[in-house]
Amino acid sequence: MLKVAPAVLLTTVLFTSPAVAQRRGAAPAPTTGSVTFAVSVQDSTGAPIPNVAVTLTGPVSRNARTEGGRIAFESLPAGAYKFRFDKEGFVPLERELTARGAAPIDVKVTLDALPPPPTPPPAPAPSPAPTAGHVVNAKPVAIDMPAFIEKYYVGRAAGKTTAITCATGGDASLLQLNDGLAEHTHADADEFIYVIAGQGAVRMGDRNEALGPGVFILVPRGLAHVITPGAKKPLVMLTLRAGEQCGG
Repeated sequence: MLKVAPAVLLTTVLFTSPAVAQRRGAAPAPTTGSVTFAVSVQDSTGAPIPNVAVTLTGPVSRNARTEGGRIAFESLPAGAYKFRFDKEGFVPLERELTARGAAPIDVKVTLDALPPPPTPPPAPAPSPAPTAGHVVNAKPVAIDMPAFIEKYYVGRAAGKTTAITCATGGDASLLQLNDGLAEHTHADADEFIYVIAGQGAVRMGDRNEALGPGVFILVPRGLAHVITPGAKKPLVMLTLRAGEQCGG
């Protein structure tokens, strides 16, 4: 028994020593293909942008948000990755990278701010409502002018104005003159004159025009004018004043 024991002891030592050496020896070799991305996001002025949603897809996928414009993705396998950066008010951005080796990889991106929306055109100004005093309950009118003139003929009087009709925008009258009509103006109305019969002349400011059957005249508002009958009387005219209040 004394001669066998050393041999058994030696055999035990020879078979157990490598396992003990492996447990107590040097550290195991580092894992290959471990990747770290150090991401920083800034705006066009170089200021960091917080709370940017960063989506990473590739051999593995990750989602995170920047804090102070920075975020790190660690312990990733090597390979091709795609980054997407989203932040309200900025143009989304995508970036593709192929990662190898153990050294951290810096991923620096700049997000551009979205342009402001176009300014809408100004709304058209509402049309002013008619003044209550100018509202007239006008009705359609059809007149036999020769019969109307005969009915209201001026005769030998100096002149006669007979109202025909009026509406919200102005009035129409029959004007018959044997004598001249003194200089006057219409401050709030343009006057349209159509000569039916007779002869005469009208002076509008520095302008003089002959009047006769079929002649049409426009006298702008505010312009002083004089109407003078000629040899053939009465001077019979249809006058329309556009813009003047009527029906009062």
